[in-house]
Amino acid sequence: MNSVDIIYRIKLGPDRLETFNFRLDEETFDLIGDDVPNPPQWTELEYSQCAHCPLSKEEHSHCPLALQMHSIVDRFHDTRSIDEVVVEVVTEERRVRQKTGLQRVVASMLDLIYPICGCPKTAFMKPLARFHLPLCSEEETIFRVTGMYLLAQYFLSRTASGKGRIEFDGLTDIYTELHTLNTAVARRLQSATTSDSTKNAITLVDMYSTLVPLLLEDELVEMRGFFLAYLPDGEEKPQAVTNYLEKAKAFSLDLDNLKLTPTEEEKRRDDLPDWLKEAKGIMGPYLPDDVDDKKPVVPGEATKPAAFVTSDGLKLELTPMDEDNKNDE
Repeated sequence: MNSVDIIYRIKLGPDRLETFNFRLDEETFDLIGDDVPNPPQWTELEYSQCAHCPLSKEEHSHCPLALQMHSIVDRFHDTRSIDEVVVEVVTEERRVRQKTGLQRVVASMLDLIYPICGCPKTAFMKPLARFHLPLCSEEETIFRVTGMYLLAQYFLSRTASGKGRIEFDGLTDIYTELHTLNTAVARRLQSATTSDSTKNAITLVDMYSTLVPLLLEDELVEMRGFFLAYLPDGEEKPQAVTNYLEKAKAFSLDLDNLKLTPTEEEKRRDDLPDWLKEAKGIMGPYLPDDVDDKKPVVPGEATKPAAFVTSDGLKLELTPMDEDNKNDE
């Protein structure tokens, strides 16, 4: 089977290097995972199973996402989320090297694993895994995910149903369901490890459950300026009622109560927002199950996280790395 390899090499110290080789099917871009011998109890499907999980124990004895996370969790038991590491990510197109916190590296790996692990609730993000951008910023993620969703709507509009829409309601729904999933994953990890490196990585991944809906609510005003060449001259620029990007960064996943909660600073604010098949292969989850690719469609015929607080009260800050920090010590 032909595969595409994405390799993470993580240097935790002078004598320790952890390497993760993620092999993906060249056509479907599904993860080609090795069988996990004697998987731990926390990976079983019914162990803290997601409330909206469509899988059954008869067909899936273990959660596909938990099985793929097991290798990461098992190799980082003795680490802390704030441990500084040097990571090198190798893809077919590029090589990325950076010094940063371990939690950010694990979150980047989870961004890759989530969509391709076999979980139906994360499959909507498979296009992002196909064009994986390691260690991407919040702004880059917002740009990529909204572009992905609109392209999915274009493909959907070319099917017999013709139901593709430019509104982002469906994307908000996807992230709402991802928050439900992240909450269940956090619950699994409570008994899986005492290390907070993977737990806080879930915090970073789950941040977008809030960040994306908030920015969509504000009509992506902060990114509108990039598109002036497309827009009519003289049109009045809409004003953002608040800086949603900065506000969303201040939220954290409370691993004790298993819900997203604001930091203490944000609790004092009065203006907190409310919580919010196949066509081109990887767009399948967005499209109806009865898509017939052989039948031509005739038009008109069809009707930066500022601060995160861990469960033990530790406040973590993710800041841009200086140029000098991009090299090995």
